[in-house]
Amino acid sequence: MGIMRRLLFLLLAAAAGCATTASKEGANIDRFVDDLIRQVPEAPSLGIAVVRDGRVVYLREPQTGYYIGSTTKAYTGLACAIMASRGQIDLDAPITKYLPEVTLANAPTLRAFLTHTSGVANNAIVFRTAFTGVHTQAQLIELLSSSHTIQPGFHYDNLGYVVASLVIERVTAKRWQNVLDELIFKPLGMNHTSAYMSVAQKWPMATPYHITRTGQIEVLEYRKNDQMMHAAGGIVTTPADLAKWLNANIFKEGGGLPRAAFDEAQKMQVPAVLERGDLKSRGYGFGWYQGDYKGENAIFHQGGFEGWQSTFSFLPDKKIGVGIMVNASGPSTRVLLMLNSYIDDLLLGKPVDGAAKLAAFTAEMTKGRAGMLAEVEKRSKRPWMLKHPNDAYTGRYENPQFGSLVIATEGDHLVASLANLRSVLEAFAEPETARVEMVPGSGEVFRFTFTSGDKPDSVKWGDDVFPRVR
Repeated sequence: MGIMRRLLFLLLAAAAGCATTASKEGANIDRFVDDLIRQVPEAPSLGIAVVRDGRVVYLREPQTGYYIGSTTKAYTGLACAIMASRGQIDLDAPITKYLPEVTLANAPTLRAFLTHTSGVANNAIVFRTAFTGVHTQAQLIELLSSSHTIQPGFHYDNLGYVVASLVIERVTAKRWQNVLDELIFKPLGMNHTSAYMSVAQKWPMATPYHITRTGQIEVLEYRKNDQMMHAAGGIVTTPADLAKWLNANIFKEGGGLPRAAFDEAQKMQVPAVLERGDLKSRGYGFGWYQGDYKGENAIFHQGGFEGWQSTFSFLPDKKIGVGIMVNASGPSTRVLLMLNSYIDDLLLGKPVDGAAKLAAFTAEMTKGRAGMLAEVEKRSKRPWMLKHPNDAYTGRYENPQFGSLVIATEGDHLVASLANLRSVLEAFAEPETARVEMVPGSGEVFRFTFTSGDKPDSVKWGDDVFPRVR
């Protein structure tokens, strides 16, 4: 079956409703997923695309949008490979060829950034583009010059793909989101996929959830906007469109896209060891890990952000592709990996006892939930380690790369805020420290430094210092 006939089949199948099953395996998957959602609250809904031999095996929530996080990297990587195949960019030229105002000693190549081997890191760029959205193209380029060197080798990070987007924008004079639309989404007929949250929200879209400290699942108020949709993690797609994406990568064709670009993006470029459930990697390309699934060649990637998780994988020799998205985070990662293994085993003809697998998994999740609640209870008993009155810590703390961190009192609590981020300070285990969740679900530590007087001179957040300005 040619690629256009496969795409037509996908479009017709997607119109069928909440779930589309095109085989006995699809019906089995549907029953299994129904039972999973009933028994595991960490999966409020699941968007799923399963393909084999160019045909749809199963679609669930076919026209519902899900934010996919770092599985975005494969789209950005393919866009760069397409531009390279057309002579628009040189993957092996230093990025200063395209961004001459950047001052980096031994400036890395675009290929190095795409394969996480650039040897530089920049927390501020990653933070601004993912979490606060406070940035302009000029600011990001200026910040790039302040990157610091790290040990050589593979170090997974969002920085490289943000840098790739800056190169794309400089070469094309267009927003990177529009370039992905022109190079990939439109040619493949992915009509409900966008790197603009403002566009995606006009279509049906799942609501993100998070797990509270009491173990309840609640709607998440912290949301992505256009400024927080970056080229390392900034796409919303549907299962129907995801099926097209998987087939295009499996067959390395579709929409007139050059096969050489798929080859470049998918091949192992650098060694990289990673285990995600039964998926094990040996290398990395452009937004794809290359590795193994129970003896079968596998290409895969995962993504996530508070309220969302995704896993995309395909077995190129078997022409099998599986994409799963969930509108929750935290423990939901385990849901995706277990389900991915169940579906792959089923399509590979391996013996699968769905009922037993689900029972074991439900018990595992129940145990994990109890462990999380026990940890929360343990944290609640920590003694307060800030030794001065609350008013001593209030004020504004500035970091030129990250912006203004404000600490204020609200009733009996200290509250920290930076742009759209906000957290109550909680007890931590060391003197003059406090635990915060500036990004919901991500526990971090503030460390206050006193040199003289009764007010802190600075607060250290991770590796970054914010001096007090008032």
